Amino acid sequence: MPRHFCNHPEHRISRRKLLFGAAQASAFLALAPNAPEAIDVRARMRALDDGADGSTVSEPMAAFRAGVAAYEAAEFPQAEAAFDRAIKGEPAWADAYYDRALVLVARGARARAASDLEQYLRLKPEADDRAGVVARIAALRRGLLSPEKAFTLGLVAPGGGQFYTRRPVAGVLSLAGAGAALVLALHQRTTTTTVEHTAMDPFGNPYTYATTHRRSERPYALPGVAATGAIAVTGAVEAFRYARRATVGGAAPARVSAWFAPGSGVAVGVTLRATAP
Repeated sequence: MPRHFCNHPEHRISRRKLLFGAAQASAFLALAPNAPEAIDVRARMRALDDGADGSTVSEPMAAFRAGVAAYEAAEFPQAEAAFDRAIKGEPAWADAYYDRALVLVARGARARAASDLEQYLRLKPEADDRAGVVARIAALRRGLLSPEKAFTLGLVAPGGGQFYTRRPVAGVLSLAGAGAALVLALHQRTTTTTVEHTAMDPFGNPYTYATTHRRSERPYALPGVAATGAIAVTGAVEAFRYARRATVGGAAPARVSAWFAPGSGVAVGVTLRATAP
């Protein structure tokens, strides 16, 4: 739950500051108007005052409240957009960064969530929950996918990028497709041709004889190799894009399925397509 409204011990400092007396807050601002916490205290003074006398709620506070409501309704894209507006209106509002980090975690944007938590600590260097937030940042940073590594593994071995991004089914499908294309490329066909010849013996009499010729060839070598390369490159690019989306967040990434379908003539059709998760 966003810390602005939460009673959990991890979020006690925000709850306490929300209830911070207006007189004490005013004294703090008078003594340290340029302190890092000043904007946060001003925002919390508005939280105490907004709506209490029928006055208009400030835009950052309204956006913050909308973000909390959207988060609690599991409407994470709307919650992120609302916290974006709150931060735009109050760039040094530490708790807005914290709450947006919660939304980003829910959306799978681990790297951006860690960045927001780091910004929260920069704005609140003496935060009571600093140790817990630092531990959470470390946990978010662990296991982040590397788009470059996903791409490289996908090129080295078809399906490698999918295995790296923890999608074994897609990896098996890509590997199986590339394997089938390679088998097709290596398929060898042998043809036997018999030719009859006419010759003359030493006495001038004609006679016939036959010779047999065997020829081996790989008629599907070119399309098979091309299909194998296409699967490897397409899978590597898809793994790169998946890892990048998983790192920066946003819409749920697509998944890849692959299969072989016999094509016309000597070609074999290979299809990679994105399917909704």
